[in-house]
Amino acid sequence: MSRWIRTFLLLLVLATGGAVHATHNQAGEILVCYVGNVPGGLLYEVTIITHTRTSSPADRPEFLIDWGDGSPIDTIVRDNIIFNVAPDVQKNFYSETHVYPGPGVYILQYEDPNRIEGVVNIPNSVDVPICVQTQLVISVAGNNCSPEFLNPPIQNACLGQPWYHNPGAYDTDGDSLSFEPRVCLGLNCAPIPGYLYPDQVGAGANNQYSIDPVTGTISWVSPQVQGIYNIAFAVLEWRKVNGVWVNIGWVMRDMQVFVGPCNNQPPDIADLQDTCITAGTQLVVNVSATDPNSTQTISLSAIGGPMVLTTSPSTFLSSPGLGSASGVFTWNTVCAHVRQQPYQVLFNAEDNDSPVSLEAFESMFITVVAPAPLNPQASPNGAVMELSWDPSICSNATGYRIYRRQGLFGYVPDNCELGVPGYTGYSLIATVNGVNNTSYTDQSLAFGVTYCYMVVAVFPDGAQSYASVEFCAMLEREVPIMTKVSVGVTDAAAGVDTVQWSNAWDLDTLQYPGPYTFRLYQGAGYSTANTLIHTSAPFPFLQHPDTTFIQNGLNTVATPNTYRVELFYTNNGNSTLVGSGNTASSVFLVPDPNDEQITLNITYDTPWVNDTFQVFRDIGGVWTLIGTTDTTVYVDTALNNGQEYCYYVVSYGAYSDPAIVSPLANWSQEVCATPVDLTPPCPPTLTLDNDCETPLNTLTWNNPNASCADDTYRYNIYFTDSLGGPLTLIATLVGAENTTFTHTDGLSVAGCYAITAIDTVGNESAFTNIVCGDNCPEYTLPNVFSPNNDGKNDRFIPFPYRGVRLVDLKVFNRWGSMIFSTDDPDILWDGTSQQTGSLAPEGVYFYTCLVTFERLNGDEVVQLKGYVHLLRDTKSGVN
Repeated sequence: MSRWIRTFLLLLVLATGGAVHATHNQAGEILVCYVGNVPGGLLYEVTIITHTRTSSPADRPEFLIDWGDGSPIDTIVRDNIIFNVAPDVQKNFYSETHVYPGPGVYILQYEDPNRIEGVVNIPNSVDVPICVQTQLVISVAGNNCSPEFLNPPIQNACLGQPWYHNPGAYDTDGDSLSFEPRVCLGLNCAPIPGYLYPDQVGAGANNQYSIDPVTGTISWVSPQVQGIYNIAFAVLEWRKVNGVWVNIGWVMRDMQVFVGPCNNQPPDIADLQDTCITAGTQLVVNVSATDPNSTQTISLSAIGGPMVLTTSPSTFLSSPGLGSASGVFTWNTVCAHVRQQPYQVLFNAEDNDSPVSLEAFESMFITVVAPAPLNPQASPNGAVMELSWDPSICSNATGYRIYRRQGLFGYVPDNCELGVPGYTGYSLIATVNGVNNTSYTDQSLAFGVTYCYMVVAVFPDGAQSYASVEFCAMLEREVPIMTKVSVGVTDAAAGVDTVQWSNAWDLDTLQYPGPYTFRLYQGAGYSTANTLIHTSAPFPFLQHPDTTFIQNGLNTVATPNTYRVELFYTNNGNSTLVGSGNTASSVFLVPDPNDEQITLNITYDTPWVNDTFQVFRDIGGVWTLIGTTDTTVYVDTALNNGQEYCYYVVSYGAYSDPAIVSPLANWSQEVCATPVDLTPPCPPTLTLDNDCETPLNTLTWNNPNASCADDTYRYNIYFTDSLGGPLTLIATLVGAENTTFTHTDGLSVAGCYAITAIDTVGNESAFTNIVCGDNCPEYTLPNVFSPNNDGKNDRFIPFPYRGVRLVDLKVFNRWGSMIFSTDDPDILWDGTSQQTGSLAPEGVYFYTCLVTFERLNGDEVVQLKGYVHLLRDTKSGVN
């Protein structure tokens, strides 16, 4: 969507009415960039960039900077000035290097007096310093240079009209950027007291102010008050480390906006779509803009990362036009441009209206992607698959990722689909390092299965190329292929399995002459079969008739059983192993009983693919088909709790080799289970009325029986006195209709609550949403008391207070000697000196009092200082 901003021709005249104001600071930021490792640490170059009023006498040839590592405050000398970046505005550069000792988080900052006079949203701005900060993170994420800003920080807006601005942040490292608003900083680099965001100045229903966290576009819908504003924001850098995005620092910019009258209408740029481009090809984008006033001349321009690259930068050609303009963005991409994050380009359209010109911009993100690896091949070699492909044409690739699935998916990527998406069913099986390492041997494969592969090139920052075409192959049938493992009898000791396999039809009988024999192995579980249970008689031909075996005396109740067949040939009269087929297990049902239902989990490990399961249940002594599923989970519902139900499943599947018989039908064991209520009620929705003055917390929630349960019986109430602290059970309410609870933690209402619902059999729900309240603490001391035993004001005590955990009160006489102290918030001083035990004389006493308030985010300590008059004369009139 187009966003438009305004550029005033007479900035200071419109904003200030021609008056000349004092001091100079208008905008600033700190940039930091890694230079290299040096003795003693890591060398970084730091640059302070400020925008100041040229006419001000308060010019700064040097700056003081806090490096953020505990080293002394240092001086940076100005090394460049650019004058007239705007009327009466100069851009100042201060650069210096600094050695940081090692990994850590460092806050760099400078503070300088003062801002210019008359900033609308900063009280008494002429007396408020400017402070700007940057966070440098040195960690395992690697070395870093902070983002730079391609758009200036002196901008202009129209009174009552929408204003948009994008700073044009560009990160040379290709890190991901996000944006967030900040409060302008002042004295001691603390938030400026009384600072207002722009939408807090003036009335107006549409006076919203925000920043887009992704694009960085700042929006101010309708400025209400004319004048000068300062706003601040931070650009956060993100980098993926071991698959997790981590923050590696941020840069804060403090900038200035002039708001003045405007009768012009902005131009409009036609919408542009984000795109991806293959490295080594040319991207051409046509850009057009129009203006409501056809008599105005429009100029088009562009800024962004591609425009400032040192290798094959992009170009933008455009000529001004009357009422409309067009331009052509051209970028001849190369492999050096490949990176994980997209490049942002900002196109600008500006009219030439006087005295105020208006500007529009349109943002476009461009991702440069490496081309797919070419000529991939898969060649079967015995029990393994040999994979190969051509080296990537991008020599900056660091290696390749290899993905595999069973069967062809038919993947056709769209323009911006990088790598191999998960929805294709492909799984990452290996990563190889080196651009010229272009082969891989895939092992532990099953015979009779078509394996398909895709290869992706990877780059130093984690970027991936387009995926190669799918390439597939099948291992040759040089070993027996298991086709059946079916349970015939379910018993803990006398169970029976039927096992079948096919012959090794692709075996080279000249190389492996007969006679041939089979050896069948069995094991409990899903994957290992090492116990020899059958050896066939020798047969002279490959088409061996002995390919079925019935195994008795098994435990088919506790676990599935797994089988494997080996083929032997005759070598100089000796029986020699040709190879082993893959293992295959029986289908094993695992029931999961719950409230009025039983979930059947269908488990197995077979080299073929099962795609259909028929579920049978014993109904009155007759096994009856009750349902069919294509997943490995089946839920039988509408059952009676406490009644036993028995089941078995028949699976149907096939190999991808059409020469192998199909479908392959196999029976599971029989299994029984009894439904029982294990389902808790759903958690209610909790609300809190936090009355901090009474004080009292009132919790209210809904009854789950009215929506998502029918047997809620009681509630548990949990509490913690601090944000993020462990929740502790404080009460139980019996009765589903009891949905209100009041509570205080002594006199404190600071804390967080959650509740759970419990049904009649004891199933407890998950926690509700957590709700939190806080104290509004108050503690005030009087300035006089009269300990004369008349029953009125006889003790020094606070006014009614709340939210106080403890105090540290000390009372001093006029000579500075402490005569009384206590940690009791009630104080109760009767005017007696604790040191002497005698009555303190009338007079004025000084006190200090550290008050610890109980707050949700932890204790808050406030210091009180003051004087109290001690009077003993009953005629003083003190009451």
